[in-house]
Amino acid sequence: MNIQTERLEDHRARFTVEIEPERLEKAKRAAARKMAKTMNIPGFRKGKAPYNILIQYGFEANILNDAVDDLSQEIYRETLEQVEDIEPYGPGAWEDFKLEDAPTFIYTVPLQPTIELGDYRVIRDDYEAPEVDDDLVSKAMRRLQHQEAVAEETDQPVAVGHRVTVDIHSEFADDSPETEASAEETDAEVVEEAEEHDHDHEDGEEHDHDHSHSPAKGDEFVHEHDAAIDLDPEDEPILPGFINGLVGANAGEDVEFELTIPDDEPDYEEFVGRKVKFHVTIKKVENVTMPELNDELAARITENEEEPLTLLQLRMRMRENLETEAKSRYDNQFANGVLDQIVEVSSVAFPEAMTEDQIEGMIKDFDQRLRQQGMSIDTYMKVTGMTKEQIAESYQEPAVNTIKRSLVLSKLIDVEKIKVTQKEIDAQIDKVLEQFGPQAASLRSAFDTPAMRDSIVNDVTRDKIYERIIAIAKGDDVPHPDDIVEEEDEEVVEVISEAVVAEEATAEETSTDEAEDSENAEAVVAEAESESTEVVSDEETAEEDLS
Repeated sequence: MNIQTERLEDHRARFTVEIEPERLEKAKRAAARKMAKTMNIPGFRKGKAPYNILIQYGFEANILNDAVDDLSQEIYRETLEQVEDIEPYGPGAWEDFKLEDAPTFIYTVPLQPTIELGDYRVIRDDYEAPEVDDDLVSKAMRRLQHQEAVAEETDQPVAVGHRVTVDIHSEFADDSPETEASAEETDAEVVEEAEEHDHDHEDGEEHDHDHSHSPAKGDEFVHEHDAAIDLDPEDEPILPGFINGLVGANAGEDVEFELTIPDDEPDYEEFVGRKVKFHVTIKKVENVTMPELNDELAARITENEEEPLTLLQLRMRMRENLETEAKSRYDNQFANGVLDQIVEVSSVAFPEAMTEDQIEGMIKDFDQRLRQQGMSIDTYMKVTGMTKEQIAESYQEPAVNTIKRSLVLSKLIDVEKIKVTQKEIDAQIDKVLEQFGPQAASLRSAFDTPAMRDSIVNDVTRDKIYERIIAIAKGDDVPHPDDIVEEEDEEVVEVISEAVVAEEATAEETSTDEAEDSENAEAVVAEAESESTEVVSDEETAEEDLS
């Protein structure tokens, strides 16, 4: 075979492969023998018609097509075995066959991504450690009171101090003050807004929202079902005025009201001044008897611990939890901001096939989230008027950005020699389990599965590379990777990094096979967490996967 390789601008390679005419002729005769077995030719038994007779009956083109089809996979595999400087990302495509000077097969194949990191070690950013004030601690302690409160259903109209179970639907009631977006941009916003996970307000929990774009009028704000909300005027849920919007309504009734996002709402600072229309269904109203916030309550809350805490000790722990979680959340945001800067100074190239794989995965995740809310993607398209192609197009930019970030992060892990040891994995497992108290021993076996192990490895890897990125951006004295020496007695574990956006598909065939979904190992922990009685803070810990 004579193989000519050409690298294309779109991060693909083209193979032009010439083969000997004798090989094609041999393949044609083999194809003719197969064809003869299915045909009845006068004067010959079935399957016994010779090659030249089939040609006389006008089957030469059919024979050639079958021979070329049979050869295409074989030639492609041999080509990959012989080229040395090509690393396919996934399955190739047979583009053409020519019969000019010699039988010639033409293939294209997507190439593995290439990443060249810029001078990221000179990047600096201001790091301002978050502070937790007394008011935030007091609100968290008050929520503990609500968790221990006695609730009794009532037929009374909603009043301040009640607990209500509601379905909430809300949307922006005005247009963004920014310049009106194009139709394509608006469609993208609709999809991004619909992608947000439902968040329960149960136990007064705060919510994180994606503010990376400016929603248009009619875009979703908050969407929740069976949310249990305590109407505490000192801890207004969602937005100021929400409680007053419900007061006076009865169970079974629907209420509508409009609120304006104030300038002192840190969760919605990008939307200050925007109007939001709420549609709320009151499903249940309950009287709430609050316990006294004293040492007795603190002891009851921590009764399963070795030594129950006093109210002061519980408050101190709450502050520590809030500070830890606030720092974790800030560190993630800070590291992601620095990562974006590293992406900007780096050169990343990858094939369109990688983007298509990423978009396909994102749409699949979107469909699953819709189904969890009782809606299919087909229904969503009818409601929004969008086609599947438009939805895919709206994911184009997010998919490209995700791939770039993931590839750069994966490269950083390699360049910075981030390693995970068995000791670190065991410590992470212990850290997760210690919050479950007596249940910890029974849950430990859940971490023995390959999926859960990979999840833990990636968690530790993410934490370590983020810690390194933060230290670099702060200007700390970070050792150069060449100066890092591994301890000989450390058992290093291979990192199965989620930063690799798409699993490498085999390039041995020119056809594609759809891979099965991997097990969601984190669901095991999530289910166990719902049963935990450990006192934890109401502030969410923002975690972001390597992907």
